Amino acid sequence: MSRLQLPRALRSLTARVMLILVLATVFIQAVSFIAVLAVSAREGRAQMYAFMSADVVFVQRFLRSLPAEQRVAWLTSLDRGYYGFELIEGTSPVPRCTHPHAVELADSMRARGGQDLGVVALCDIPDQPFLSLPIDSRQTLLVRFGGRPLPLPPFSTGFAYLSALCLAVMLVAWLAVRQATRPLSRLADAADALGRDLHAPPLAEDGPMEVSRAARAFNAMQRAIHRHVAERTEILAAISHDLKTPLTRLRLRAENHAPPDQRPRFVADIDAMHAMIQDGLDYAESASLREPRQLLNLGPLCEALAEDMRDAGFDCLCQGQVEAPVHAAPRALRRALQNLLDNAVRYGQRARVQLGEDHGRIVIGIEDDGPGIPPDQLERVFDPFLRLEISRSRATGGSGLGLSIARNLLRAHGGDVRLHNLAHGGLRAEVRLPRATAAQPAHMSGTPSGRP
Repeated sequence: MSRLQLPRALRSLTARVMLILVLATVFIQAVSFIAVLAVSAREGRAQMYAFMSADVVFVQRFLRSLPAEQRVAWLTSLDRGYYGFELIEGTSPVPRCTHPHAVELADSMRARGGQDLGVVALCDIPDQPFLSLPIDSRQTLLVRFGGRPLPLPPFSTGFAYLSALCLAVMLVAWLAVRQATRPLSRLADAADALGRDLHAPPLAEDGPMEVSRAARAFNAMQRAIHRHVAERTEILAAISHDLKTPLTRLRLRAENHAPPDQRPRFVADIDAMHAMIQDGLDYAESASLREPRQLLNLGPLCEALAEDMRDAGFDCLCQGQVEAPVHAAPRALRRALQNLLDNAVRYGQRARVQLGEDHGRIVIGIEDDGPGIPPDQLERVFDPFLRLEISRSRATGGSGLGLSIARNLLRAHGGDVRLHNLAHGGLRAEVRLPRATAAQPAHMSGTPSGRP
């Protein structure tokens, strides 16, 4: 069963923490509002009934103090809006009702008016409670409810309050999470840099205890990788050195003592073994750059490589130009581009080098007219010692390390190389390298002529 995939906008830690804080704030505020409204309603109702009972008792006593013919004229002035007064002739009792608010108000009036209030009767006409209070033996005062509704706070006020509160929580959460996740971003950047260059500077081991511990563990891992790569390189170098001497002796014996008809085969096998040993050593050393870096202009370098390919009898053309330099090890970068050009002319008959820039990075495209590579093999061909049967058989030469060495050298420069099949046929090897920054040394190199 597949796990539920969250929207892309909610996959970051910042977005998730902000969402949790906002939802929690809204929930807490909603519960708080309900509780406060419930308490306020109960207390407010008690205060309202106390005020109304005192007011109604006052009106009853005031009307009693007036002559009967003047009482009706005062009713309009005594109207309160939420409840009003009416005088009826006679003192006949009205049916009693059990409306909860009317009962509560009547009880409050009895408690306040005492024996002087008289008999308080309640009735619904229909579903509109009113109170009946005696004025004298000839008139009865009716207190009617249900006039203008009680004012309520507008909905927009609560919504604006919640919106402002959510915005404040989101701002505080963003600042807090940004401060808390900054070490994670530095750790991710350091991991990316380590993947491109094993000699990337270590992380600063400061900050909170957990961050400092993670930085120390990362730096220890980086040192362990350095030791592992150095040991591997030393082992391969030692093996290569130890094998070169017996291979040289075998070559001399093959040339001097082997039958003439077998001599070329012996020599060819010995040369192939020597080349494979050298390629293995080059691959081990390509994981890190030991050559000093300097500012390098790629235009003259690519032109020189294309000219060398033409001198060797291959069809190679260089197009485009870039002004921005790169901070690179000249021999290592030349070796990487040379490997890509060798693959292009070996399996595609011709090579076209295209220079350009894209999103602040320098792009070098090397295209050929070969059969291309199956889409599912475009990444696998960078694996060491992998040769596709379609175009990289033993007969065509190569040990399957050319692309691996090229990618290692380019990643050590902070760049990379990827392969793409062209729509009209052929293969494109696209190299992307970062431009040099102002903080890097200003020594400029043009066209390094020495081959790796």
